[in-house]
Amino acid sequence: MLKWVEINLKTLAGNTRAIKKALKPGVSFMAVVKADGYGHGAAAAGKAALENGADRLGVLTAEEGAALRSIFKKTPIHLLAPSLPEEAPLIVKHSLVPTIDSINFIRALDRAAKKPVPYHIDIDLGLGRWGVKPEAAGHLLRKTEGLKKAFAAGISAHLAYRPAQNMTEGEEKLSSFFSLAVRLRALAPALKAHAANSAILCDFPHWQLDMVRIGNLLYGIYPTDVYKKSKQGPPLPGLGRPWQFYARIISIRDVKKGESLGYAGEFTAPTRLRLATIPAGYSDGLTMEPAENKIRITSGFRYWGIINGKKAFFTGRTGIAHTMLDVTGIPEAKIGTPVALHVRRTAANTKIPRIYKK
Repeated sequence: MLKWVEINLKTLAGNTRAIKKALKPGVSFMAVVKADGYGHGAAAAGKAALENGADRLGVLTAEEGAALRSIFKKTPIHLLAPSLPEEAPLIVKHSLVPTIDSINFIRALDRAAKKPVPYHIDIDLGLGRWGVKPEAAGHLLRKTEGLKKAFAAGISAHLAYRPAQNMTEGEEKLSSFFSLAVRLRALAPALKAHAANSAILCDFPHWQLDMVRIGNLLYGIYPTDVYKKSKQGPPLPGLGRPWQFYARIISIRDVKKGESLGYAGEFTAPTRLRLATIPAGYSDGLTMEPAENKIRITSGFRYWGIINGKKAFFTGRTGIAHTMLDVTGIPEAKIGTPVALHVRRTAANTKIPRIYKK
């Protein structure tokens, strides 16, 4: 196999247990598996999470939720973005829990349902993508009083929070969101409140509310480094990265100083080099940024792969299906040697084989 993605389910399971341990008693744990489980595979990631402490799953769209329902028969599956009114029958059919921000969708959900169906109202606290303005939420709920089947079961928010930059504002908005939830319970007593994603759980652990929605931490990514300022370790220690992309070296050649390579000779070797080629490029999710070949004041930034723990820097421009690496200082690199590559997981080509390690 020339290239593959290796996913360690044992690591993902350990991450789930660490998150569960950080939650207060009674707080529900939604494992977010949108975008095919952040590239890990929604079904595999969801199964590992549910078996190790998660209570429910979160996806973005009705199509994602419907695809998972045949696998997870009774698990609550939440849709984290608003759906179109015409999707209400699909949502009802697969017992999905939608996020709403309009009375039109609630009415469509009520018409499609044959028994009570829950929905969660999303509140726009400044992110601006969707959601009901806080001051309009009560008015929206009062409009639903005549409906027989669709009922409000939750209130959600996603803060426009960037770690360390607007913590005071974040605290104020979380407090106002909680106050809003308390007021709205006069109209919908069963309303569950949730606003904590991975960053909020780390930086505002006292605002777990009734439920947390965790994606990044589940996959071993700390979305914040606020904890570093207190000289303490991360709030959830011991998380690991379960995802790694590999490609094997298919060619190695020696290059003389001054030799030009690539389309239009765009790269000129500054010294004698030993270069390796791997069959992975920007169609697989690697960067399209070229390695600069100009005089500059700073050293700039270069992408790299890892061979036996050593950095093999990209040389020249990444092609659609190949990349050259500088292995001059890695004598053990040879044809067939696997190279670990940094690829945005959700951008990785879905046709790349996934190998799951248990």
